[in-house]
Amino acid sequence: MMKGTTTTTWYLQMLRPPDKTELQELPGHCTVMHVDEPTRSYYLYLYTSVGRPYQWYNRLMMQAEELESVIGSESTDIWVLFFKGVPAGFVEFNTSENNETEMVYFGLSCEFTGRKLGLPFLHWCISKAWERKIDRLWLHTCDLDHKAALGIYKKAGFEVYDEDTVFQQRPDPEDDPYLLLPW
Repeated sequence: MMKGTTTTTWYLQMLRPPDKTELQELPGHCTVMHVDEPTRSYYLYLYTSVGRPYQWYNRLMMQAEELESVIGSESTDIWVLFFKGVPAGFVEFNTSENNETEMVYFGLSCEFTGRKLGLPFLHWCISKAWERKIDRLWLHTCDLDHKAALGIYKKAGFEVYDEDTVFQQRPDPEDDPYLLLPW
């Protein structure tokens, strides 16, 4: 049985690219690679390594075929941050709209938070998103995400354009979809 809690969600947008001089470079030993043909298992590894502490369950509750369709779509663009060869975080863009890009998921895995990688990786993601001819880059975050999420998005140049309170499902421990993962 699914339980839940109310949570505040903020919708943020950027209507023009930031000045390149304002963007931090990725630290040494970092590379970012595009996931050309994402497999469901690799995607779920990325998703869970970043999202588990923040109750990211939506993609875990999708049927396998539906998730494979989403991540395999031409409008889904996934990039992985590597630190010394180890996946440290990822970003997922939705490019289905001609004039805008949604940053659907963004984050670092727990082992890499607090290492000063978040803002430089976010800046890299912003630059990558604006390589398309768009008028808007947007995302949403909530009070269940990392406590610094809203602040780092604002620091990077995003502005809140809407806010609401929604019901966020949370599984009972016995029904936790993370328990179904093979690792």
